[in-house]
Amino acid sequence: MLETAPGVIGRFMDAAAKRDYEAIGECFTEDASAEDEERRHRGRSQIRRWQQETRSKWDYTVTVVGGEQVGESGYRVAAHLKGNFPGGEADVEYRFSIRDGLISSLRIT
Repeated sequence: MLETAPGVIGRFMDAAAKRDYEAIGECFTEDASAEDEERRHRGRSQIRRWQQETRSKWDYTVTVVGGEQVGESGYRVAAHLKGNFPGGEADVEYRFSIRDGLISSLRIT
């Protein structure tokens, strides 16, 4: 389902699944922001740290169920999460903004 998405989105999703935090950071611009669970993380190092903390706290899988371009530089990915977090399952939406081939912002709702 990510065939039409910018390549960096697939790289991010793959790196996150493999827990390759260095590769995750390389998917983002230096000034990028990521927002998840009402917390904002700025810059590559904070984004890497956020992913490390999240992945060490919860064990879960992400199944992409849809995706579409939004405007000129945006892309939306719908996903289903399943794991040991409260509730055990959740449907989420990743909203990416892309700049110069990298993720400049990510918002997970």
